Amino acid sequence: MQSIMATERPASSPTAAVRNVPNELPSATERSSQVLRLADGRRIGFAEYGDPEGLPVLAIHGTPGSRLMFALTDRAARERRLRIVAPERAGYGLSDFHLQASLAEAASDLEQCADALGLSRLALIGVSGGGPYAVAAAAALPGRIALLALINPVGPIAECDRRIRISKAHRLIFSRLGRSDAVCTAFFWSLRRLVHFAPGLAYRVLQQRVAASDRAVLARDEVRANLRAALREGLRPGIDGARQDLRLYCAKWGLSLGDIDVPAVLWQGSDDAIVPPGAAYDLAETLPNCRLDVIQGGGHYWIFSGFERVLDAARAALIGPAPR
Repeated sequence: MQSIMATERPASSPTAAVRNVPNELPSATERSSQVLRLADGRRIGFAEYGDPEGLPVLAIHGTPGSRLMFALTDRAARERRLRIVAPERAGYGLSDFHLQASLAEAASDLEQCADALGLSRLALIGVSGGGPYAVAAAAALPGRIALLALINPVGPIAECDRRIRISKAHRLIFSRLGRSDAVCTAFFWSLRRLVHFAPGLAYRVLQQRVAASDRAVLARDEVRANLRAALREGLRPGIDGARQDLRLYCAKWGLSLGDIDVPAVLWQGSDDAIVPPGAAYDLAETLPNCRLDVIQGGGHYWIFSGFERVLDAARAALIGPAPR
């Protein structure tokens, strides 16, 4: 466990405090290694990027992943005067693990984070495995969400798998792997060892699994460095966070999706080989106020070349009038 500095930064919530973590991580800055202490004593790690005084955007990382994923948004967010707050889910990076029974319970951590940092009205971004958590947070905070932005999200597969076409590989991952603790544990321990001891091999394996359009994105030096750092940091404390992710979003979500009436945009690569596009399309149809934007020929990682379009949508929603 990393130690925490004794000094605190004032937080708006009387039940939470924000602290800075010493720069023990490679290339870490004070803003990218912070800890929020919840009322029950648990730690939630988070990073901030972009304009510290900008309009607030809560950005939820994928599976597995960490707060470091959104470092690539820093310049574009500054240009748009956006403040990116990227918390880590329980069990990832600087966040203590906590067994959670549902997506709604997990969303409570995000709500406390928003409260403690004074984010009264915000845009919410969920990437890949962060999508289900962003949807759950939107259900918990409907009056505060200017925009729910979902990027290649994991959809509610357990609830729509009979309505959609799904590949054998996706069915294996999101049924057998996601619903078997033994198989899930073996997979993520193997991945963690590979990421830590043979990161080059892990990256080459990833490049072989993705769509052709993704390979060009993954070949960029800054993307390679970012993904390696984000994965390594996310899995550094163990695999409990990743196991919990699959357990929660591969089961029935327990959310009334048709009642989550917040402005939403869902961007989905048509050639995504990591998550089932059909489940994302189904999610877009079920959310009552959601626009679907299909990235034709795009894979799972198109976002690393397209963060600007998502941040433009977030800014437009935040500077517009609040919904009545």
